[in-house]
Amino acid sequence: MQELNHSFKEQTDLWTQYGQHRDKQSRDALVLAHLPLVHKVVRKMTSHWNGPINTDDLIGMGTLGLLDAVTRFDPARGYEFQTFATHRIRGAVLDGLRSLDWVPRSLRAKAKEIESAYAELEHRNLRSAKDEEIAERLGVSVAEFQNVLYELSVSPLVSLDGMLSNDDPGSDLKVADTIVDSNALQPHVELERADVQAILTGVLDRLPEKERLVVTLHYYEEFTFKEIAEILELSSSRVSQLHTKAIYRLRGALSRRKKELRA
Repeated sequence: MQELNHSFKEQTDLWTQYGQHRDKQSRDALVLAHLPLVHKVVRKMTSHWNGPINTDDLIGMGTLGLLDAVTRFDPARGYEFQTFATHRIRGAVLDGLRSLDWVPRSLRAKAKEIESAYAELEHRNLRSAKDEEIAERLGVSVAEFQNVLYELSVSPLVSLDGMLSNDDPGSDLKVADTIVDSNALQPHVELERADVQAILTGVLDRLPEKERLVVTLHYYEEFTFKEIAEILELSSSRVSQLHTKAIYRLRGALSRRKKELRA
């Protein structure tokens, strides 16, 4: 990680001063010291996006998240500031991206259909659905289905940070949003978190080998799609397509689980 603009001692002193006085000068100095973290988060979030992105805008959004993190951070709660700030920065960038709404409505509709198809077929057959089965369920050819996957793979719609489709806008759930404040234990939140983790683990175990490798290398080992393509000796577009299919399997499993809980 790029080194911060202040030494550890200087940061400690800034936190002490800000904690005592809550002054704007110390707050702004802390934000400046942690700006490299914003750049790192934005780089990671956009590493597999091929669509048009204004990086400066994303950094601006992330900086607002960092400012919020500095203002809200409480060292007495025992967790690392960078962990806390990373979550806030990512959230601010995602909120900004969603507000831009640059994904066509027709593509969102197709994404929801694919998600539902994966949920239905994989629940019924208790195995990973094949492309031919999904295409038949959607009433399109395999080539048309793969073309839609390509459109989705170059949009910001299918990140694990994306929102799970839901008829209730007041209870949206991120696909991989299983990170909670360990110092704010709430039984119902812990149960939901454990439930989501169990579902994700089960679906990941059932993924076809190449899809599972892509997800593991990208989200656990933090490789970019280009690096994964080199490792697996595939094209970047093929890796992107494998990623898209894996994400919709995960989204489908979670959306079905949410419907069962509401039933």
